[in-house]
Amino acid sequence: MPDYADFDDFVVRTRSTTLARAVLYCGRRADAEDAVQEAYLAAYLRWPELREPRAWVETTVRRRFARDAGRWRLRWQRSELEVPAPAGSTPEEEAAAVGVLRTVALLPPRQRQVLVMVCLEGLSYRQVAEEVGISVGAVGANLAKAREKLTVLLGLTPTTRDAGDPLVAAVLARTGPGSGFDDDPLTVALRRAEQWLARGFDADQGSLRRLRAALFREEGDR
Repeated sequence: MPDYADFDDFVVRTRSTTLARAVLYCGRRADAEDAVQEAYLAAYLRWPELREPRAWVETTVRRRFARDAGRWRLRWQRSELEVPAPAGSTPEEEAAAVGVLRTVALLPPRQRQVLVMVCLEGLSYRQVAEEVGISVGAVGANLAKAREKLTVLLGLTPTTRDAGDPLVAAVLARTGPGSGFDDDPLTVALRRAEQWLARGFDADQGSLRRLRAALFREEGDR
């Protein structure tokens, strides 16, 4: 594996960002850790054959949440999001990041899922539709609702808006990768919050210890 010395090196270098993205997908740290642990365990069993392990793990986590989103609708409840703050983070950075994370966590599961897949993963509407099992139109509708709620709640746009979101409309017909949201204020806010959270997980070694313990148990069972 040219990019990583071994599997443990891979875990150490990718776990924090993978876990931060998973929190954005599901809104709960415990659920995110479960999904990430499951993906890394699966990657460990396939390690010799994986050519792009990071992409494989990210896809596995994303598809886990795509599979479970239908069930989340039945048990979805708003909950307090407990996340670690990175060392050296200013109060302003923490307030901004936590505000975004908590606001994203308020979205219904499907809206949150589509938002992350399009704005952060950079998947096309058609790719999202195929993975999630909904129509392309439903992808656009869920994304528009999520963006409207977040931009209003985060104070990024006025509450009165013209018909439709021009950024949503601009990518509706795309079939290839690339969301077209790179300079969008909401996407920038999401990325900054994700990066802040990843730095926090990098400093908080608790989830790494739990993941290593699970891998150790897996090795002992083989």
